[in-house]
Amino acid sequence: MKLPYRWKQKWVQLLQKWRVFKKDLNLNFRYLQDDIYEIDKVAHPYLRAFTVLLSVLVIASVLIPIGFELTPELVHLNRQIEGWILFGFVANFLLRLALTNDHRNYLKKRWFEGIVSIFSIILLIDIWVSSIGVIAFLSGDAPNPERIFLQFLKGYLLFIVVIKFLQYLPELLDQQKNTARFLVYSFLSLIASGTFLLMLPGATQDSQGLMFINALFTSTSAVCVTGLIVVDTATHFTLFGELVILTLIQLGGIGIVTFATFLFLFISGGLGVGQMNTLKGMVGESNTSLVTSTLKQVVGFTFAVELIGAIGYYISWEVSFPSHGQRILFSIFHAISAFCNAGFSLFTNSLADGANATNLGINITTIILIVLGGLGFTTIWEMIRTKTDRSRWRRRLSIHTRTVLVTTAVLIVIGTAFILAMEWDQTLAGYSWGNKVLVSLFQSVTTRTAGFNTINTGAIGISATLVMLILMFIGGSPASTAGGIKTTTFAVLMRSLVMTIRGYDRMELFKRTVPNRVIFRAMTVILLAASCIGMSTILLSIVEDHAFMDLLFEEISAFATVGLSRGITSDLTPWGKVIIVVSMFLGRVGILTFMVAFASRIDTHDYEYPEETIMVS
Repeated sequence: MKLPYRWKQKWVQLLQKWRVFKKDLNLNFRYLQDDIYEIDKVAHPYLRAFTVLLSVLVIASVLIPIGFELTPELVHLNRQIEGWILFGFVANFLLRLALTNDHRNYLKKRWFEGIVSIFSIILLIDIWVSSIGVIAFLSGDAPNPERIFLQFLKGYLLFIVVIKFLQYLPELLDQQKNTARFLVYSFLSLIASGTFLLMLPGATQDSQGLMFINALFTSTSAVCVTGLIVVDTATHFTLFGELVILTLIQLGGIGIVTFATFLFLFISGGLGVGQMNTLKGMVGESNTSLVTSTLKQVVGFTFAVELIGAIGYYISWEVSFPSHGQRILFSIFHAISAFCNAGFSLFTNSLADGANATNLGINITTIILIVLGGLGFTTIWEMIRTKTDRSRWRRRLSIHTRTVLVTTAVLIVIGTAFILAMEWDQTLAGYSWGNKVLVSLFQSVTTRTAGFNTINTGAIGISATLVMLILMFIGGSPASTAGGIKTTTFAVLMRSLVMTIRGYDRMELFKRTVPNRVIFRAMTVILLAASCIGMSTILLSIVEDHAFMDLLFEEISAFATVGLSRGITSDLTPWGKVIIVVSMFLGRVGILTFMVAFASRIDTHDYEYPEETIMVS
């Protein structure tokens, strides 16, 4: 059908008007986008400050009811405040979404927060329009739906705070130019947070909270996975206090930055090159491109081993627990404490009571967890890959892994033999032959920075104590949860000593030549560690009135993050506790790492002076 000419002319005019309108609309929209972009730049710091304020309010609203007794009126007020905080998070997300130019990309990157915000709106409707009763409906016939909802809301708000922190993490990593300093600050932040939480009245059974120095000591001991205690963990803390200590041990063992980055990878995409470069030293990976996979392996392996260890404890325990819930708590607590080489126990005498000291299942589970935690993630993962990857089945283990395995095995065997021989008719006199070997093996393993004990450490003779001091000083292996100067440092120095005596001008190990810089680093670590222990022991002898051997044992135990004690920890003066706190911190982050973090670095010289010898006898 042919249209009239007048209609065609009208249609053409209409299309022209539409094109003009569309062009003007696009132009105005572009102007609007530019304006929104400028507004976003101005509003960004204010929105971030608002997010920080909301996060602080959330933490306060959650901790205050836990730490203090509240009246019903204050509880109701706290619930209303939490509702407004939730509204603030939703408004913050929607405002950011409105101000961004690329809404699709924003939602793609923050899809998780979008889902959280939708759920938040539902919760807000339930709070302010009580006739809907979503929470009451979901709780069914629960006796107190209001209380259930209140607890759920607290956890939910904390969950949002964690999400906000994780979203800020990549920017925080990008800002770091000194990885060592960043590591030091992360440990200090975790220690400060733990100190504050342990000072809350709700953390202790007497509802008084710990004094500052005791809270600082306990928090440092947990974060630095040491295990020295000034109050009895089993009887002094409430469930909240025990969970705080458990969290500090876990985050201190694998690193708070490592764990936070793992969570960030779970809820978002990947990391940038700069961010991975910052993290590679923390996860023990030299290849920047493998940082993400290594980080996932570290956290995944940690949780898998701890879960298996908890199952082992649960099955092996013959102790009578009031409930299955408490038995599960004890199993998880000791599994995490053992793998992280922390040594904290929910038993008053650690594992030295009759039900645990000779329990084969408990001993074997603890020994395996301690050894796995002390070998280092790099060593363990190399062994797994070499065993499972068919393309590498002929590939030999690296010199690092072989050194770690051989040195660890030798130290365990020698330590067991010495303790068995020296304490045969002393602390081991009342045990059967098999139990003597088992107890000696346990002490040899736990002395390598674990902190558990199945006999009274204070009753051990001087000769065996000296052996334990040497084992504590050596400690575990690099990239592990253990402390000490590390097995590789000890092996390098011993091998260097042998090669020097035999007249070699270079060091060879497993048919490989070890660079001189490795020897220099090993010597530096040992000299710094010995200097720190010597100075701290001198200071302890000034401020404390205890036997020198007890003070030396305490100091080496603190610096090597072992946690064993000859019974003087709770009797230390405030100044003595401060000295031990500093030693635990330096031992955990590494005294060389600490000095590198704050030392002024100089560029390597391109020139070389003439060589000349010095007489050394």
